[in-house]
Amino acid sequence: MATVLVTGVGGASGIGAVRALQETTTHDVVGVDMDPEAAGLYLADVGRSIPPASDDDWAVVIRDVIEQYGVDVVVPTVDEELPLLDGLPDDVPVVAPRDDVIEVTLDKYATYQRLDEAGHTVPRTWLASEADAIPESAYPLIRKPRRGRGSRGIERVETPAALSQSLSGTDRPADEVLLQAFVGGTEFTTSAVVATDDRLLAVVPKEAIEKDGSTVKGVTRDHDAVTESCRAIAETLAPGGPMNVQQIVDDEGRPHTIEINPRFSSTACLTVRAGVNELNMLVRDALGESVTPSTEFDAGVYLLRYDNHVFVDRDQVHSRVGQS
Repeated sequence: MATVLVTGVGGASGIGAVRALQETTTHDVVGVDMDPEAAGLYLADVGRSIPPASDDDWAVVIRDVIEQYGVDVVVPTVDEELPLLDGLPDDVPVVAPRDDVIEVTLDKYATYQRLDEAGHTVPRTWLASEADAIPESAYPLIRKPRRGRGSRGIERVETPAALSQSLSGTDRPADEVLLQAFVGGTEFTTSAVVATDDRLLAVVPKEAIEKDGSTVKGVTRDHDAVTESCRAIAETLAPGGPMNVQQIVDDEGRPHTIEINPRFSSTACLTVRAGVNELNMLVRDALGESVTPSTEFDAGVYLLRYDNHVFVDRDQVHSRVGQS
């Protein structure tokens, strides 16, 4: 048994991680979030509010939490925290990809370049600063932030005129806006479970049936092309940690990789329920335990996300501000 610190327990990824660890392991779970009213703080065994990742004291506070609760391993679920992980104690492992992989995958344009150069199937992609060079035959396009998460700021544009109007309505610099050729098909969000020594422990494809920022309806699928594509991407990137590979499978069955999240996704709980406990596998791997690859999972397991409620009194909320 270990004490596991899960960050971002106000979001779907963090709450899913807390519940999956509690339901399937004997680990103690410490949950942290910048919102003292985050539901996950009250679902975890111990909860504490912390500053946002933009705060200079974020790493200092996390180190304090690690020391106070005897944390053995850290599981981050918030993109903005990932570049700050090198500020945490060296003797406490973090379940995340290597720094260079985090840097590439948090930059969607750098991800496109890296995968394209390695021969993976990706939609043709430009920066908005290159908009004038995009042929009209490439439309429709998907406009999205170069850096960002949760489907925020994504818009489909049908023509050069529509793109011009769309870009005039954003205050982002042109080199921070990504333009990607639209690919019709079925969206997949796949868990690539990669150990610290880059062994691929499992690949679990999941169809994203419905999304509202994160996936609210999804189902595990046995899809050979998606599996092989994610295996190849893991070999190219050698992340040494978890990856969530987002792809569109076109009508001919070819996966087109649109982005990669260098962390556990909000559907990691579905992976766990389908028989591959990616959270526990990588926690144990981070702690130096021997972990056997898992080649089997249950296809056809559905995730149907719904609203639930956690009731707390005022004193409980106040106790989560800066301390347990």
